[in-house]
Amino acid sequence: MTAFFDARADSDALRIATRAFVDAFLGEVLDDMRLAARGCGYALAVHGTRARDIDMIAVPWVDQADDAKMLVERLCGVLAGKLGRALSCLDGNWSDKPHGRQAVTIIMPGAMAPEIDLSIMPRRNQGEAA
Repeated sequence: MTAFFDARADSDALRIATRAFVDAFLGEVLDDMRLAARGCGYALAVHGTRARDIDMIAVPWVDQADDAKMLVERLCGVLAGKLGRALSCLDGNWSDKPHGRQAVTIIMPGAMAPEIDLSIMPRRNQGEAA
């Protein structure tokens, strides 16, 4: 008997399983991450397909929003508390993106958790033109 291998079906199954895993992970951490972001003066949203990782965007929401580094530290603290292990944020490895966004990847080493690609919109000074 010959084994039948359908690469497309396996790929689809893997994508569905990965998305389910990412969604379950978000169900455990997202509310607390949003609360931490709000405490730093940001709104936090998930976007993208969630097929391999989690794409998030943080937008300054109040005049006195903390700087991006403080926001990332708070989010890392929430994730470390939820996962019960150390969390590594690739500090210093910021990427410049269109419209002034900065992006960083949050990795949870040793954890069965997806990477988080976080984009942060820049803060504007009070009175700065839109």
